[in-house]
Amino acid sequence: MAHPSFPSIALLLLGLCAALPAPPARAEAPRRPSAAQLEDIRRWLCPHGGSPVKGVPGRCDRGMDRTPWDNGLAPAARNAVMACPEGTRPVLARGHRDIIRCLPS
Repeated sequence: MAHPSFPSIALLLLGLCAALPAPPARAEAPRRPSAAQLEDIRRWLCPHGGSPVKGVPGRCDRGMDRTPWDNGLAPAARNAVMACPEGTRPVLARGHRDIIRCLPS
């Protein structure tokens, strides 16, 4: 059995290389949005104010309002006898012996 000659192998390899697709064109460098575009993006992502939280998709901080949700409420107290507001009644919290909740009457 005869071995293929070097020129025929070389021609075969050149033909295969020519059949390969060309490398993809180089993508252009990403463009940075302008300040106005950034503001539009922020407004779209956080329609109720604040700014997107980095690393937490879908979350917005509340802007400059850093007031805790319990601001103005009396501090929690165990075994404390507190008067419930009008229209509510004291009820022992489910699963507790020492926590009273004020529930609507």
